[in-house]
Amino acid sequence: MDLRYVAFDSLGVKSSCFQIYTGDQIITVDPGIASETGSFPLTVAEKIQLRNLYEERIRKACLDSDLIILTHYHYDHHIPDKSLYEGKRVFLKDPYNFINHSQKIRAQNLLESLDAEISIADGRTFKINSTEISFSRPVWHGTEGTGLGYVIMVRIEHEGETLLYTSDVDGPILKKTTESIIKSKPDILILDGPPTYILGYIMSYYNLACSILNIIRILKETETTLFILDHHIVRDYRYRDLMIEAYK
Repeated sequence: MDLRYVAFDSLGVKSSCFQIYTGDQIITVDPGIASETGSFPLTVAEKIQLRNLYEERIRKACLDSDLIILTHYHYDHHIPDKSLYEGKRVFLKDPYNFINHSQKIRAQNLLESLDAEISIADGRTFKINSTEISFSRPVWHGTEGTGLGYVIMVRIEHEGETLLYTSDVDGPILKKTTESIIKSKPDILILDGPPTYILGYIMSYYNLACSILNIIRILKETETTLFILDHHIVRDYRYRDLMIEAYK
């Protein structure tokens, strides 16, 4: 599989959009974008410039894709422009179940009169030529009971190679989510990390400790050859210091 970054927080925008070339499918995952948080070390002008640049790259990625995947409906994971998805096959988080109110409204607005082949993906597996795409059942966007709602994780397999994208699990914080990641046995793992830029507000120090311990466990209990930690964690310029135990 050929993994290509499209837009990510490490590039200066709120996003975790990437594209996978499996050999018989071109798949774009989570084509969303927002300007970086206020504490991110860039000027406002630079943030706007980067957002415009990477939004164009996201739009091109969608245009070039056979399939598009939406793991949830936060704006840094989907652009609410129907033209991006028209004529495509779209796998998406269930817009009716295990979803909070704001995301349900966003999903309904996106899907209304959308000219695309839509598949609700939660807990399902799809085989397309030699590419297999599996989706988890809904998992919490962070802690259990969070008002942020749920996401679905994505597992893509082609010719014995496996990629797992966790979407927004905020770490992972939860033991159950961690065990699901380990069970998937990914060769390539894309993990969002804890949102430490809101540490002491939405993110507690206890949850940060849980996230670090769970990441260490994943590293020990999988044979992942490429481990990508990007998205929430790199919004905080202190991320290397905060995650030092995991880096060890």
